[in-house]
Amino acid sequence: MKKHTPQPKTEQQEVVLDYIEKYPLSKYAVRTLARIIAKEHYGVDELNPLYKKTVEALRLVIYRLGGSVGKKKYPKIIEIKKSTPLEGLQKLKALKTKAIRLKNITLPQGLYYLLMDIHIPLHNEDALEVALKHIAKDKRKIEGIILNGDIVDQYATSRWNKQRTDFTLQDELDAGREFLGILRTMFPKTRIIYKHGNHEERLFKYILYKAPELQIEELSLGNLLWFDKFKIEEIEKGIIKAGKLNILHGHEFGESVFSPVNPARGVFLRAKSSTLVGHYHQISEHIEGNINGDVIGCYSVGSLCDLSPEYRPYAYTKWQHGFAEVLVINGGKFKVKNYKIIDGEVI
Repeated sequence: MKKHTPQPKTEQQEVVLDYIEKYPLSKYAVRTLARIIAKEHYGVDELNPLYKKTVEALRLVIYRLGGSVGKKKYPKIIEIKKSTPLEGLQKLKALKTKAIRLKNITLPQGLYYLLMDIHIPLHNEDALEVALKHIAKDKRKIEGIILNGDIVDQYATSRWNKQRTDFTLQDELDAGREFLGILRTMFPKTRIIYKHGNHEERLFKYILYKAPELQIEELSLGNLLWFDKFKIEEIEKGIIKAGKLNILHGHEFGESVFSPVNPARGVFLRAKSSTLVGHYHQISEHIEGNINGDVIGCYSVGSLCDLSPEYRPYAYTKWQHGFAEVLVINGGKFKVKNYKIIDGEVI
C-alpha cells in the first residue's frame, strides 16, 4: 500500500489559514469569512464582476481545509500555524474562590441539651428561665450544652431598619456576656459549644460592608463575648455531628429550604439526611425511610425569644418556645426530644 504524501498548500490555502487564525470559525460563518478575505486580501468588492466567483472559490477552500465540503457546520481546521487552542488554555489562569475553613465537631456518646434563637436582649425571660431550670434539674450526666445559633441578636448592626433605640451594641454585648456568665456558673464543668447563626454574622458583615479596615481579631464575636474567659468552644462554619444526626443552625441552607408543610420537612428535602436545625422558631419533625431501610429524622426546634417582636407582632401564630435534648448512643444512633414550652411548662 502506497503511503500518502500530503500535498504542499497553495498560496490561497496559506492565506485562508492565516485568516482563520484572525477570524475563528467559532465566531464567523464560512461565507462571511470568504467575503472578508476577498475584500481585505484580494481587493475584490461587491462592485467587481469577479466578486461572486472569488467568494465561492474561497468558501470551497475553507471547507476543503476542514474536510467538510457541502456540510452545514463549521469545519474542523486541521492546521493552525501559531498555537493550538489547548496551548492557549494552559496559559489561562483561573481565579479560585477563597475556601471557607469548615470546622466540624463530632460529639462523643452522651446527653446534650440544645438552646437556640434566644436573640439576647430580645429574649423571653420566662421561657429562657424555664429551659435552664429544666436542664439544671436533670440528674443525668450532661455531656454538653450546645448554643445553636442566634443566641445574641446584634440588633444594632442589623441591615434592617431600626425601630427602637433604647439599647446600643454595647448593651447587647453586656447582656450576652451576662448570659454566658450565668450559664457557666450554673454548669461549671459542662462542655459548652457556641455555633454561629445568621445573627452572629451581623457584626462581621457590618464591618465588612461599612468599615473593612476594622477586620481585626479583637473585634471578633468570640473576643467580644469573652469565650476564652467562659471556656466556650466556638464553631463558625461547619456541622456538629451527633452520631448520624447533623446539627446546623439552619441558615446554612440559604433560601433553598422550601417548607410548605413545616421546616423539618423542608430540611429533609434539602439535606436528605438526619438533621436538626433552629432558625425557623418552629417545632416540627419529619421521619422518613429510604430504599435501604434507613430511617431519616429531621427536626426543627423552637426559640427562646420574644414571640411578638415589633417587626412581626403576630409571629406567635407560627413561632413557638422550645429547646431540645439529644442523646448520642453507640453505633451512630441518637434520640431527640423536641421540647415545647407552653404556659411556663415544659411539654
